[in-house]
Amino acid sequence: MKHRRPTNKSKITDSMLDASPSSAPASLSVSNNEFFDLARRGGSINPFRKAPSSLNSFQDMEANPGDKDDSYNYALLIALYTLQGIPIGLSASIPFLIQQKVKLVAEAAASTSASTAASAAAETVANVAANIASSKSHADIAKIAYNAQAIFALCSWPFSLKLLWAPIVDSIFWSKFGRRKSWLVPVQMLAGFIMIGGSNYVEEQLGLSDPVAAAGAAAAAAGAFDVKGVTAFFFILYFLMATQDIAVDGWALTMLSKKNRGKGPVCNSIGQNLGYFMAFVGFLALNDPGSSDKLWRPLFGLKPDPTKGLVSLGGFIKFMGMIMIALTTFVAIFKKEDGTGSGTKPIDANANANNDKDKDNGVMNVFQQKQKQSTKATADDDDAEMDASEIGLRETYHRLWEVCKLPAVRWLFIILLTNRLPTALSDKVKFLKAVEFGMSKQTTALLAPTIILPLGIAVPIIATKVFKGHPLKQFMTAYKLRVTLVPLLDVLMLLAVRAFHASTDKSSSAIFWAAVIGSTALFSIVDSMQFNAQMVFFAHRVDPAIGGTYMTLLNTAANLGSTWPASIVMYMVGQLSVSPTCSMMDEVEKCEGGVEAYFPLQLVLSILGVTWIYFMGNKVMQLAGLPDDAWRTHLSEDEDEEDIEQNKRGKRRGKKGM
Repeated sequence: MKHRRPTNKSKITDSMLDASPSSAPASLSVSNNEFFDLARRGGSINPFRKAPSSLNSFQDMEANPGDKDDSYNYALLIALYTLQGIPIGLSASIPFLIQQKVKLVAEAAASTSASTAASAAAETVANVAANIASSKSHADIAKIAYNAQAIFALCSWPFSLKLLWAPIVDSIFWSKFGRRKSWLVPVQMLAGFIMIGGSNYVEEQLGLSDPVAAAGAAAAAAGAFDVKGVTAFFFILYFLMATQDIAVDGWALTMLSKKNRGKGPVCNSIGQNLGYFMAFVGFLALNDPGSSDKLWRPLFGLKPDPTKGLVSLGGFIKFMGMIMIALTTFVAIFKKEDGTGSGTKPIDANANANNDKDKDNGVMNVFQQKQKQSTKATADDDDAEMDASEIGLRETYHRLWEVCKLPAVRWLFIILLTNRLPTALSDKVKFLKAVEFGMSKQTTALLAPTIILPLGIAVPIIATKVFKGHPLKQFMTAYKLRVTLVPLLDVLMLLAVRAFHASTDKSSSAIFWAAVIGSTALFSIVDSMQFNAQMVFFAHRVDPAIGGTYMTLLNTAANLGSTWPASIVMYMVGQLSVSPTCSMMDEVEKCEGGVEAYFPLQLVLSILGVTWIYFMGNKVMQLAGLPDDAWRTHLSEDEDEEDIEQNKRGKRRGKKGM
């Protein structure tokens, strides 16, 4: 079959992007209920579906008496998404451990420079001590830390690139074992074994098993903190979890009954957050020596040990790997994958043709065949979405390429790939800098469940009601705050942390906590608003013919836009820091001069963000006003017309032959 380009009458040119946003049709409004309904179909839109009578999807979710039918499936999906969140949470805790390790290098060097210990390890650290004491200042140590952070930030790239192999996961599988299990089981098993086998390696690379010796060895060997091995370890885990995410997202559509399929994204959110907080907040709390000695050991009746935490990084990774293998084994043995009861089984055109074999002298009219498929899809309240396993890898990638050539999509890519650079310091560096200034990493971790998580749940619900189906207006409102007020509160927070983190005075503590809570809360609000607006807009604009793949394409662009600035800004913070001049006076080290790169860099990025709003803000609103045709390739319509025309020509030739 030939794949034709969209006809001229259906093409959307770049000039159409200059249309006024006020020209947007009324159909652009998306209710909260529609978002869940779109999400359950992987982001596709059913043109035959009538608008729901209820405007509150959360009420609809609670009022359905058939919800209990999928209780075990809900639990399984949450468990699978929890496994996905564990490596992500662990990787979020590594940057704090990196900073802790760099501090250990400096402290070990300083404390060992005057030592005359004869052991080889002590001599190694002493050599490093002399080097650091003579040439390394606080800014130099910070530079080492942020260079390491810039490298480690690369480990999350697989989630931004999973579109490259998503069609392979969708189209290649062992049908006897299950379409999704064919990938889910081996991927999770491999991830579990890697976590068990590599747990000690990660701990050794970070120097947490023997801090003093490892710190000296690391600094002596490289002159800097080398995290390439740890980055490779987590890069592999991210790749496996990105593949697992593709499989679980697809399985959720067939595992849940049709009426409950809209709750798949809810399971995703709950599960990923559970895994993330378990591996991030839980690990940092149990790994902290102070918290373990004051709280956890007395709670469990264990002997006090102020020198180390209740759990080690290696032990925690190994335990989580065991849980992953145990759950994967349970799924492989006891959970059967059956898509027949879910209403999402692909329509088999060949089977339909064989059933109607006697019709029209053994040849079924192509138009009638496609009309039957469309009727079946309408009756099942599902979109006739093309499936990668039906159309093949080549055609799937061809359709993706046609989507990428749409002018509207190209402009959306530019917006998604550029809007997060001005916010990168707040996104990636702020809390690391707060820890550097004296805030404990445990305090930083506890902000997540107490502030970030509740706001992440409440803000999308409230924002949907306030902006009433105008997602890009919501997006721009949040972005304006994100590049102006959020950086201001971040700077105030860091200044408060540096000045009052060790203060016991009540007024100083009040200023400290007010600054920390205010900065964290506003950032969480605007971040949730932007993410919610982004997902609603994506779901409302995708082409129904390739809805799931289209959504993956847009999400990939969004993930990539938030990933690539991280390494750049961390590297810049390290490189632009200027070392102060230090001297010893009355046995006290006093430092003068120097530049903390975070603050001037934040000013530059805020100006860049305001500039982005000036040049790209109108373009964002113009995208909101484009009609649905601007986002669709019309390939399926062209192919239907071509098939019908070819069939007519075939019939005419048949009549002439008679």
